[in-house]
Amino acid sequence: MLPRLLLLVVMTCVTGLGCTRTTPSFCGQPDDPRCPEDSVCVEERCVPRDQLPACALGQTRCEAACVDTRSDASHCGACGTACAEGQVCSQGRCTDACASGLTQCERGCVALESSTAHCGTCGTACGSRESCKGGTCACEPPLTACNGTCKDLGSDGDNCGACGNGCGSGLCQEGECVDSCATGLRRCGQGCVDVQSDPFNCGTCGTGCGSGEVCVGGRCRLDCPVGSVECDGTCANLTRDARHCGACGRACGPGQVCTRGACACPSGQAECDGQCVDLRTSTQHCGACGRACAVDETCTNSRCQCTPPLSFCADGCVDLSSDTRNCGTCGRICGTGLVCSNGLCANRP
Repeated sequence: MLPRLLLLVVMTCVTGLGCTRTTPSFCGQPDDPRCPEDSVCVEERCVPRDQLPACALGQTRCEAACVDTRSDASHCGACGTACAEGQVCSQGRCTDACASGLTQCERGCVALESSTAHCGTCGTACGSRESCKGGTCACEPPLTACNGTCKDLGSDGDNCGACGNGCGSGLCQEGECVDSCATGLRRCGQGCVDVQSDPFNCGTCGTGCGSGEVCVGGRCRLDCPVGSVECDGTCANLTRDARHCGACGRACGPGQVCTRGACACPSGQAECDGQCVDLRTSTQHCGACGRACAVDETCTNSRCQCTPPLSFCADGCVDLSSDTRNCGTCGRICGTGLVCSNGLCANRP
């Protein structure tokens, strides 16, 4: 049917009846109609979404293009979100400069050791369904290299169950050729997959999760170890992570630690005015919160004491070697006209 339709379009153009490229087969030009909702424009032809090839791991399909939304300035954080002129895309956010540890490639900030678009060096892109580890592109398990290309033998129509085993006009489902996909599975290319859990087609056909991620409910998430959960793109132990204590995003205050999911001051310290302090040495909180030492005092073993060589007398901290009211010892007052020198009352020199 499709060849006859194309032949009719060609005959219409040749006979001069007016070829306006109004069929859904054409796209990309100003006068062309939009592709149907379930297809995208690829090289001036509308292609069904479920027949698009898979993107590299860690990339997201934005219409016809595969992009890394963590570093693509035209799709920063989400498809269609473009950064302003002069900005770069760093970790999915538009900023003026790359975050520490990232390298700027054009207007994107990438980790060369793991970026599938810039693996090892700027511009070195990994192939479909490859991941970048240590700056080198390689197949991500359980993918298998077939003639130098990574294939999923469980859903590849040309390599179903084994390299080179094609299904012809059929589909590949769990490594076996079938006529149609089972209930709950979706056709992506010539394979049947569960887009709710497939890391190479997560949520939509061709959207691959990054290395170390899993697909849960159609969304890519970090494959965190037992006892940890994903918080802001990192794995966090909510029982002891001061940045995510008890819940994602619940950060402890300055100096606090997270113990069993609750923020608290380290052992030997107390919370005073929202900060952790050592009551044994704090001049503002000496022995108890709010008990401040005088300007010329220090806190030692939770007690305010005069800073050497000063001594504590009724007048406060004094220098016994030169204080005429406390000369040599507390309370010894030098007579009129006398001075205190080296702790002794003496005539003025």
